[in-house]
Amino acid sequence: MKKLLPIILILLTTYSCSVEDDSAPLFIEPIFMDNPTAKLLVDIIYVVPSESHDKSMYQLDEAKYLEFLNGCFFNRNDIGIEMGESRVVINSELYDLKDNRGNESAVFSRETQDSYKQDRLNIYVIPRTNTIAIAGIGLRQRALITDEFLFKSTSPHEIGHALGLFHCDVEGNIMTRVRPYLRKDFDTNQVNTMMSSIMSINSND
Repeated sequence: MKKLLPIILILLTTYSCSVEDDSAPLFIEPIFMDNPTAKLLVDIIYVVPSESHDKSMYQLDEAKYLEFLNGCFFNRNDIGIEMGESRVVINSELYDLKDNRGNESAVFSRETQDSYKQDRLNIYVIPRTNTIAIAGIGLRQRALITDEFLFKSTSPHEIGHALGLFHCDVEGNIMTRVRPYLRKDFDTNQVNTMMSSIMSINSND
């Protein structure tokens, strides 16, 4: 029974979110802060199937992506996401999750155990075409976001999970599953939870 407890805890704190979550994302006016109270490093980790591939296959503008996260979701809540490292991980099983339908979260947890860094947020990117009905996954300090959903509310939603947030049923909340196309902000309790998580993560420096 003791051996089962870590597995049960992982399953209870891991969330996979469907592709319909962001079918029509709401426009959000960006708000930026020069010096937010809570600052968190993020590594962007590109998952590729072999050494013959590199991150260029994703064509992600990392600066614009962080600008999107900060301006639309985090700076307004006194949180700043800062670029750490841009990395590539070769992992064919994580790269293509189609054969693991229903077990995506467990595969993500297992296959990232050795590559994520505990002193920061770790965002893994895979192709949307390599999943079935999954837009993203979030668990402790790790978020998997499919490439088609990087610039949608799936990103802050999965980051929220990675920072300790659960789903809620409040329309307009980033963590809701009710009319997800209207997601736009976190509530005060959620912000406090994320700030507490960030403080804990930063203490691992």
